[in-house]
Amino acid sequence: MTIKSSGLAIQQRARILSAAKQCFIENGLAHTSMRNIAGEAEMSLGNIYRYFKNKEALIETFIAVDNQEVGEAFALLDSTKNFKAILQEIGSQFITEIANKSEILLYTDILSEALRNEKILALVTLDHGERMLAQSLEKAQNEQRIQLSLPADTAALAIIAFIENAALKCIINKKYSVRTAKKQFKQYLDIIVE
Repeated sequence: MTIKSSGLAIQQRARILSAAKQCFIENGLAHTSMRNIAGEAEMSLGNIYRYFKNKEALIETFIAVDNQEVGEAFALLDSTKNFKAILQEIGSQFITEIANKSEILLYTDILSEALRNEKILALVTLDHGERMLAQSLEKAQNEQRIQLSLPADTAALAIIAFIENAALKCIINKKYSVRTAKKQFKQYLDIIVE
């Protein structure tokens, strides 16, 4: 068994990722070193490099985990008869998660870094969730589980844009609550999906 596939390795990687996330949120990507991450994880620098070659490898892992979570969420839509209710629940969950200030700090920092670093830019797939949702919407419409008021790709873009905008509004405007965002998302969804 190699170090990267053992149970201990999985725990160590999770510990490093948690420490890296904390450092990135507190200091930003540009001002976080692998040494900072080692200190936060209470591990030696050598041990950090044993699991992650550099900060880009950490960022790549964050992006991969995010894409996997989005994929798993939208995969629920492919077999459900309650498509609209499940989509509403997924959207509401995403609003709650994105409205978490620390999550949005990390997300925007990764996007900012992607504009300066082509390797990071290559990893960031801004339309990953949108493409997956469009496929699910189209499949559900073809199977007559739903009716869309827009083409599937446009509906997916509109839904994702609403979720992201509502979550940002929750952070920026203290009078706009997650609860209000979720209520408006349901109303918005009623216009797009029948």
